Amino acid sequence: MQRIAILLFGLVTYAVFFGTFLYLIAFVGNLQQTALVQWLPWLPDLVPHSIDAGRPTGPVVLAVGVNLGLIALFGLQHSVMARIGFKDWLQKRLPASAERSVYVLLASLMLMLLFWQWRPIPEVLWSAGSGIGQVIGWILFAGGFAMVLVATFLIDHFDLFGLKQVWHQFVGTRPEPPRFVTPLFYRLVRHPLYLGFILAFWGGPVMTVGGLLFAAAMTSYILIAIQFEEKDLVHYLGSDYEDYRQRVPMLVPGLKRRPASTADNRGVVH
Repeated sequence: MQRIAILLFGLVTYAVFFGTFLYLIAFVGNLQQTALVQWLPWLPDLVPHSIDAGRPTGPVVLAVGVNLGLIALFGLQHSVMARIGFKDWLQKRLPASAERSVYVLLASLMLMLLFWQWRPIPEVLWSAGSGIGQVIGWILFAGGFAMVLVATFLIDHFDLFGLKQVWHQFVGTRPEPPRFVTPLFYRLVRHPLYLGFILAFWGGPVMTVGGLLFAAAMTSYILIAIQFEEKDLVHYLGSDYEDYRQRVPMLVPGLKRRPASTADNRGVVH
């Protein structure tokens, strides 16, 4: 019975995550305010809240504070639960196979809270006036989210979101230990998943005050989170990952570290 319960929990959690990811796309892109409504008339009902629409803004200072607090709350949950020490603590209190699903579920719930309580600040800062500019903006937006999804499959989508763990415990097999591989995007940058999010958050044909706040705060969180994540990757993968860090840039293709010179053994990083 426990094996079935854990499997069902993992499947439900994955469904919650996937629905949350789709809502994130609509939320960031304000898709219920675009021409998509002509083909999807139910979109405004399905997406009542987005970066620039939904809940009344109220005082701008309060809106900024609430929005930053929501992003900080998401970042705190996302980062703390991803650390090695917290994972070890959680696995002592839950079945190990369910640990990843618990993490994914709570991250999804934090995003739902952000969607629900976000205060729009819809004043336009810049907008693509030409048709070409709008196309480029939407390409960055859609391409960024596509890169995120593809990147998860390149490393192991079903392990990342907990399905592999609950399936192996259900059938009574032990999963193979993860291998260090660098397919496709991972040969260009170390964190294509985060790069995809950054492109999506800054893309689109219009940037409002609320959109800028969201993009800047999320990008800042990503840059901080990468530092902690890479420490864990070095812990798990050792010299393989250290060598990878020296060869492949973090987020910007072609931007590599300069090796330490013989005149300065401290090694300046550019």
